[in-house]
Amino acid sequence: MDASAVLSNALVVGSATAILGWLVSGLRRETRSTLGSFRTEMREEIGSLRAEVREEIAGLRTETHDELRAVRSDLTQIALALGVRRRAGNE
Repeated sequence: MDASAVLSNALVVGSATAILGWLVSGLRRETRSTLGSFRTEMREEIGSLRAEVREEIAGLRTETHDELRAVRSDLTQIALALGVRRRAGNE
C-alpha cells in the first residue's frame, strides 16, 4: 500500500469517527434534556397527586369523626331510654 492510500483511509476513518461522535454527543444531550423535563413533569404531577390524596384523607377523617360522634350520640340516647345508669368511674 502506498502512503496516499493509508493517509486517505486514515482521513476517512477519522472523519467518520468525528461525525459519529458529534451525532452521539448530540443525542446524549437531547436525551438528558428530555429526561430532565420528564423528571420535572413527574415531580409536579406527584406533588399535585400528593396534595389531592391529603385533601381526600382529611375529608375522610372529618366524615369518620362526624359519623362516630353521631353513632355515639345515638348510643347514648338509646342507653338513656333504656334507663342505664352511669358507672361509678364515669361520673
